[in-house]
Amino acid sequence: MAKKRGKTGKVLMKVKRPARIGFLGYLGDVQGCGTIRVMYPFMLLNHVREKELQFNTQYISAYVTEPNFYKDFTFIQFQRSATDQHVNLYKHFKSQVQSKFKVPLVYEIDDLLIDIPEWNYASPYYKKMEDNVKWLMEQSDGMITSTPRLKEVYKQFNKKIEVIPNHLPKFIWQDIYPAHDYKDQNKKIKILWAGSQNHFAMPEIIGDDIKGGDFGAELINYIRKTTDLYEWHLMGAMPTELRGVKDKIHFHTWENIFNYPRKLKSIEPDICIAPLTDNTFNSCKSNIKSLEYTALGASSIFSDVIPYKSMSIRCKTDVEFIHYIEKMATDIDFRAKTWKKDHQRVKDQLYWEENSNLKKYANTYLNMFGQKL
Repeated sequence: MAKKRGKTGKVLMKVKRPARIGFLGYLGDVQGCGTIRVMYPFMLLNHVREKELQFNTQYISAYVTEPNFYKDFTFIQFQRSATDQHVNLYKHFKSQVQSKFKVPLVYEIDDLLIDIPEWNYASPYYKKMEDNVKWLMEQSDGMITSTPRLKEVYKQFNKKIEVIPNHLPKFIWQDIYPAHDYKDQNKKIKILWAGSQNHFAMPEIIGDDIKGGDFGAELINYIRKTTDLYEWHLMGAMPTELRGVKDKIHFHTWENIFNYPRKLKSIEPDICIAPLTDNTFNSCKSNIKSLEYTALGASSIFSDVIPYKSMSIRCKTDVEFIHYIEKMATDIDFRAKTWKKDHQRVKDQLYWEENSNLKKYANTYLNMFGQKL
């Protein structure tokens, strides 16, 4: 391998061609970040056609105990591991596999699994798993996070952490035209929010005494009062406070992750919203909604929190959210300009298949261990 000194001064070992790079991923989930950050890029890497470079990527859920199975992989990735079983798998891998093959074990994570707000339905589960999560991160040879903020929070558990941003698969999300280019202005404005139930306090899960959520009281009240004025679409979850008007809201149950893009496209929203309370948990989130909403062609309004600092319209209060909803609803030119600005700001990150994002994915892993393509 040829040596080259990187920007930080450390020596990078350049991988000789022809090169074969093997990734094996153990998925912690298959309906969210496991799909976005492992399944999609792995599938696309297998189809990269570059002279003298070959990727072999696989993801599985059932752990393989035979050490020889791992001998041809460059990296072994555990995604979102937290349980007692994951701890046992780590112990086996480190004692039985790494004793024979020096393949690095990398912890891949897209969320903060500690310091989760009490009102979040995932809080009780991960509170029980907190010691496991910390141990698994400490025992990993390296970590990959989705945001710099998440890296900053987790560095207390592992010093070797790199960031790979989220991207969308272009072959699924492409060819969406801006909503302002084709909408019938005589119809009601469609406003969309899409997300999981962990954005809202769920009394039936965590008790009636716990309050909270990412939608403020004024915004919820505004939605309630404007169900006849706008066509509100909520996908994935609904605040408890809106269930009294659920017959006036278009509610879409959560879709299989592979059907999710198709479902969002079918709604054809004019405006999308992404409210988030300003706390540590949300500051660690990725900007995935800005990517999805931009790919839909819809103008969007975001909370003024770390994940969305680069977007055009950011709000600190419900009053600001309501102001921009009304401005966008009545000003098609403003919607068009907002979408164009946001598209310009995220276009380099938008798709896995563009801007060398797949090669950057592989190089991030290689650089972590002193190698590069």
